[in-house]
Amino acid sequence: MSKKTDEILKQFGMDEEPQKEHSLQENAKERALHPDHLNAGTAFDWEEMEAYKQELERMDREGIARVKNANTNSQKS
Repeated sequence: MSKKTDEILKQFGMDEEPQKEHSLQENAKERALHPDHLNAGTAFDWEEMEAYKQELERMDREGIARVKNANTNSQKS
């Protein structure tokens, strides 16, 4: 008496994990659900993004008033 594959998988609990779809639509849904993990753009885009993040951090540390004063002083020169 031989067991069917489904019965063997059920016996060892291997049938519980659903098959994950790997279509373009499913991948797009996953990217939309997790926008923090972007994997797109050129090296130049990433460099500009890193510079922008550093500028935002500096503005948070120093305050927005110092940034405005620095800009007006540089325009007067």
